[in-house]
Amino acid sequence: MKPIEYQLPKHKQPVYGILKRILKFFMPKTKVVALGGKATERCLYIANHANKTGPFLHDLYLPVYSVKWGAHEMLEDYAARRAYLRDVLYIQKNKTGKRRAAFKAFFEAFFSKYFYRGIKVLPTYHDARLWHTVKKSVEVLSDDTALMIFPENSNDGYFDMLTEFVPGFVSVMSLYRKKKGEDIPVRPVYFHKKKRIMLIGEPSYLEEYLAQGMDRREIAEAFRNKVNDLYTRIESGEFDDVKDGASLPSVSPVKNSAAEQESIVS
Repeated sequence: MKPIEYQLPKHKQPVYGILKRILKFFMPKTKVVALGGKATERCLYIANHANKTGPFLHDLYLPVYSVKWGAHEMLEDYAARRAYLRDVLYIQKNKTGKRRAAFKAFFEAFFSKYFYRGIKVLPTYHDARLWHTVKKSVEVLSDDTALMIFPENSNDGYFDMLTEFVPGFVSVMSLYRKKKGEDIPVRPVYFHKKKRIMLIGEPSYLEEYLAQGMDRREIAEAFRNKVNDLYTRIESGEFDDVKDGASLPSVSPVKNSAAEQESIVS
C-alpha cells in the first residue's frame, strides 16, 4: 500500500485558529515555559505523548505553528480508524475493556479524522513507508515550519516517566543535515497534565552527539533522558511560581534525577 499523500500545510488556518481560541477558553489554564530562548519555527520538537489528548494539547499551547507525527490509520477510512482506536489505543495501550473500547471507538471514529487533519498530522508507518514520512518531515522543516514528534514506545501504555524512544526522529535529523548541510535545532518538550505545565527545553544539535560517537539508538536514549528530566523538574516544583510565557536562561537540571542516573546506552 502506498503512503498517504501529504501536502505541506498553510500556516494561516483561520477556521481552525478560531476553534482553538474557543477551546482554550474552556480548557484549564496552562502555563508554557521555555528554557534557553523562546520556541521558534524551523525546529524539531521531541515531546511526550501524554496519552490520547497529548497531541491536541501540544497543538493548543505550543507557541508556534507545528506539524505532528501520528498513526496513519487515523487518516484512513472509518473502518481503519475504528479498528485502530478500539484495538490499539484503548485495548492495547489503555487496557480498556473490549465492550467499552468498541463503544468509544464507534463514535470517535466518525470525527477523529477531521481533528487529525486540523492539527496537521503527518502520517507515520511501521514499515518501509516510514522513509516517506522522514522525507516529508525534512520538507516541512525546510518550509520554516516546526515539527513535533512523539517517539515514546507506547505499546504497553503511556507513562509519566518515558521508558523507551523509537529512533525514527534521528533519521529526520540526519537527513536534514545531509540535505541542508547544517543541523536542525532539536528541543525536548514535556506536557504535565496534572500541573498543566508545558516545559520546552534547550535546543541541541546532531553534531553534539556525533562528536561523542553516538549511534541513532544512543541519540534517541539521550533525548528520552532530556524529556524525562523536564518531567522531573516540573514535579520538583521548580516552575510552580514561574509566569506563563516565561523564557528562562539555560540552567542545570535537578541533580540526581532518575533520568540522569540512567546510562546513555540502555
